[in-house]
Amino acid sequence: MRHVLMAVGLFWLGVQLAMAAGDMPLVYDKEDTGADAAKPPMPAFGDLPAIPHLPDPFMKADGERIATREEWRVRRAEIKSILEHYDVGEKPGKPSVFKAALEGNTITITVGEGGDTFDMTAVVNRPAGAPDTPIPAIIGVNTPTGSLPADLFSKRGIATVTFRSDQLTPPAFGGGDSYTTGNFAKLYPQTTAGHMIRWAWGVSRVIDALEALPEAGIDLSKLAVSGCSYQGKIALYAGAFDERIALTIPHESGGGGTISWRYSDMLEKRDKTEVENLLHAQGAPWYAEALRQFNDAPDKLPFDHHELIAMIAPRAVLMLESSMIPRMGAEAARIDALAAREVWRALGVPDRMGATEENVNHCQWHPNFTPALEAYLDKFLLGKSDGGETDILRSKYTDIDRAKWIPWTAPELK
Repeated sequence: MRHVLMAVGLFWLGVQLAMAAGDMPLVYDKEDTGADAAKPPMPAFGDLPAIPHLPDPFMKADGERIATREEWRVRRAEIKSILEHYDVGEKPGKPSVFKAALEGNTITITVGEGGDTFDMTAVVNRPAGAPDTPIPAIIGVNTPTGSLPADLFSKRGIATVTFRSDQLTPPAFGGGDSYTTGNFAKLYPQTTAGHMIRWAWGVSRVIDALEALPEAGIDLSKLAVSGCSYQGKIALYAGAFDERIALTIPHESGGGGTISWRYSDMLEKRDKTEVENLLHAQGAPWYAEALRQFNDAPDKLPFDHHELIAMIAPRAVLMLESSMIPRMGAEAARIDALAAREVWRALGVPDRMGATEENVNHCQWHPNFTPALEAYLDKFLLGKSDGGETDILRSKYTDIDRAKWIPWTAPELK
């Protein structure tokens, strides 16, 4: 009970401090604050207009642009619905059967629907010397801290929670149709969700378990998530689709992650080299089957992935990219970062969105990433006001035709 009261108190203290400072909240206590919002119309593929640039994230389905910060909640919900319909499939909420237990440092979670259940586990490790109070934590996809240096977390007293994605569905790197395999499909046999949303759903159930198990000693207002490559995509979807995550750190997530579908398609044609564009990103069933109809027509997408990134706003995100591997499309990540940044700027919190890039091998750490990561951990997980610069947008791609790809400007939100 003591841990419950402390965790709840810490959460609301953080929200109140943010509001007192005139900022948007740093995190929310609900998985989806826009669950009550009306879904926008979903035109058939043949009725969608071609959009040669990145769509305006501030434009509502009714053709009007949002004018206030409060309207972002509803606009974000529209973007979520659009992504679920055309891009990744629908994410279910908390299942009707849910149980969580902690034995030692292992959480066992039982989830179920319609008489079918399965168990999943997550390992919690508190750093040596951690106080007997709720502490921040990072949810690492398949490893304790993803691809990030573990010592940057342990020396800050940040716990790790390891989420194993194969407990929901296998990664299916070999391709083929495996939409019907895996534990998630047993619970939701009619699902439209590709694997990315299935995995993001699993991360949300881990957070449900942390809420149900105060004895785990995790500060629910200070959760981060991270991974690299396909696991970086998982981290991005988890952070975008669950507003209880305060800090999202996708590392070199490529196509289906932080890079624009439109721009990556242009890159492959321009540079005559394979990029993880719509066609090449779908060798495995990671996305909704509906996305395949856009493979040869990305300009007909009614969204792009700058809006997936923007779903995290006003919470914090730090995107780590590498320009060494052409397939991973770092230049396309740059245009998405430029576009998504306008949402944080319009909300008055540009210091909560960072993107940095180095010429380093896939999923390898570069020491130049360290200052940015440390600043984000200090500010958004430890609450330090002097934790370093977080208003970061570093890339070698400085000659992008921004006016062509981002012809809209951010509104002055009241």
